[in-house]
Amino acid sequence: VVPTIDRVDVVELEPLVLDVARACAPVNHDVMNNPKVHITIGDARETLLTSAEHYDIIVSEPSNPYRAGIASLFTREYYQAATSRLNDNGLFVQWLQGYEVDTRTLRTMYATMASVFPHVETWDMTGGDLLMIAAKAPMAYRAAALTARLQQEPFRTAVHARWRAADLNGLLAHFVAGNTFTRALASAPRVEVNTD
Repeated sequence: VVPTIDRVDVVELEPLVLDVARACAPVNHDVMNNPKVHITIGDARETLLTSAEHYDIIVSEPSNPYRAGIASLFTREYYQAATSRLNDNGLFVQWLQGYEVDTRTLRTMYATMASVFPHVETWDMTGGDLLMIAAKAPMAYRAAALTARLQQEPFRTAVHARWRAADLNGLLAHFVAGNTFTRALASAPRVEVNTD
């Protein structure tokens, strides 16, 4: 839906999710029939490890970390695979549900991501869920540019639908913490890094 995006590669492990996406066509802009979207049934981690593609944005939205088999999508090696596929100014976006995750797991997530990415921010996704945005280079925001972008479609509708935000203040109200917080949490005593 974003006109400047040339291609979206989706790697989905569960084929039934595609049926749900088809059933939700009225609210997902009929993504299954969008010629820019290329869907592969497979394992996202394996795809990152074996692909030669490079991306501006990689979004990882695995199941909850406490589910069997999911921990491999929160490891240093997984993040290394992701960063190797990012363009220099690319972003890695990791969703983390905020419920039923204990403090130790959360600290481990931050330490693990910080062990690979030099810059990690945290944003609130409402309902307690978190969005961790990681990059190789510092992330900079310009108020005028963000304000202009928020007045354009599809950004205006998307930010309003997700966060009920109508302006820059509404958007920035979902900013939780910057890289300083990430580094402090990652360097705390007895914090473990999750590895294979």
